Amino acid sequence: MGASGKPLKTEALLQTQVAQTGTCEALQQPQRAQIQGAIEDKAAENDNENDSENWRTEEDAPHRYTAKCAELESAFLQLASPQDSEDGASDSSSPWTPLVTVNKPYPITVQGHVSKPFCFRITFFAPTVPGTAFDLLADILRRPEWDELTESTKIIEKLGQGDSIHYLKAKAIWPTAARDSVLISHITALEIPDASGKSTRAFLNVSQSTVDERVPERDAEGIVRMEAGIAGQLVTRATDEDKAQHGLEGEQWCRVVQIADGDLKGWIPKSVIKFIATQALPRSLTKVCKQLSLLPPSPDSQLVRQMSEMPPSARARAEISNLKTLAQTQTRALSAASSSAAVAKRPPHAELRKAMTENRRGKWLAWLKLIMRYAAPSIIAAITSLVINLIIHRRLKR
Repeated sequence: MGASGKPLKTEALLQTQVAQTGTCEALQQPQRAQIQGAIEDKAAENDNENDSENWRTEEDAPHRYTAKCAELESAFLQLASPQDSEDGASDSSSPWTPLVTVNKPYPITVQGHVSKPFCFRITFFAPTVPGTAFDLLADILRRPEWDELTESTKIIEKLGQGDSIHYLKAKAIWPTAARDSVLISHITALEIPDASGKSTRAFLNVSQSTVDERVPERDAEGIVRMEAGIAGQLVTRATDEDKAQHGLEGEQWCRVVQIADGDLKGWIPKSVIKFIATQALPRSLTKVCKQLSLLPPSPDSQLVRQMSEMPPSARARAEISNLKTLAQTQTRALSAASSSAAVAKRPPHAELRKAMTENRRGKWLAWLKLIMRYAAPSIIAAITSLVINLIIHRRLKR
């Protein structure tokens, strides 16, 4: 069926010819190839208006985690909001306590939650525009490029616009075991107030652990399934106040707030937690800042843009696949019809000769197997005895 719901002419043509002929004589090889090519060409045409409507209807439809994604978005913004000082100043009402501050080459501040042993809020400034930074940080498949704690990642399922389920495996830090996690991820763009109260465009990536039967736990391999409470990044443009406070030179700077909150499960010594917070995280973020300084700037996020623009239509892809399957099915049907017709035209005496030949061949094979089974040992023994006698006879003559 076409995008408008009407049968394609080429599809109808193929079905009509098959129904009329019943054999492949009406459709020779060049003609079948021509029809299949026409089917694929016709299916690949994009009716932009209809496809756009179809795609948006499918992609905008709520999925099973829609409500959860809205909750994650709200919870992350509460944790990332600048409700308290991030420069290490003491504040008795703040749930965050300063752990480490790095000024050069890029400003990085790591804070720990006062009541959660593995909950950190990291604020850093990257020498690029928000869109470029967000596209690297939010792309789960590129995370191993800059995060020294991540070993591998993969996407399990794409749920809809900006939402997905993915798998992350973290490296083992001696003396602990490797960890992994299955996460639901949500990506969006929104308007939030900055420190001065003005509205600013922000890019948000937030994720949380979920249970998915497609990715069972790997206890037998010594991998511990950790649980992420909430994690992600909020990226905005650095304000003039940020640049003045941290001595940032140039126009292209962005502010990133990263939250890492979870339960690593299993046995984790305090020394490992301290190493992650004070050394591994700052090193990884310094590495990502260096990468971002080399990338071409993009004020808007390509990931977010792909959410609002129409990609190659899902409906068109399905239609192409269906039509290819139809062509293959019809080709097989025509070949089968041709074989049946050839068998039907074969004279009866030809069938009889074939049956007699096969019968004789079967008898000869049966006799050969019988001889090889019972006579072969005797033949081998006789030949061996003859060879031995010849050798002895020659030696006696000498």
